[in-house]
Amino acid sequence: MKNLSESTEKLEKGTELIIGNLLRIGVIVSGLVMLVGAIIFLIRHGNEFPKVHTFKFDAFNITDARPKIVIKELLDIKSIAIMQLGVLILIAIPVLRVMVSVVAFLYERDYMYVVFTLIVLGVLVFSLFS
Repeated sequence: MKNLSESTEKLEKGTELIIGNLLRIGVIVSGLVMLVGAIIFLIRHGNEFPKVHTFKFDAFNITDARPKIVIKELLDIKSIAIMQLGVLILIAIPVLRVMVSVVAFLYERDYMYVVFTLIVLGVLVFSLFS
């Protein structure tokens, strides 16, 4: 019985390490992508003066962050699309964390938690695409 609890403990620590690294690396990558987009934006638009006599909402089209559109605009190296990619990466991190949890629970053969985690994953994916 001791070997079973030791192997379960090792698996839990390994899973925690994977999830911790995933969160850490994901946030760093997201931040760096947004920083690159911000630098490109400032290089291209940093010398522009605001037009205070007219108001034009959404001058840089930052409202449409659908992945298909972001990818298309990334090919044109648009700074706003690069920053939106950073935000999409940041949004994807919790989804990846839940996916790792599903795999860990499957490996442990804890099917009740697999079902619960899949429900959480379904809610996350549904909320992202609705």
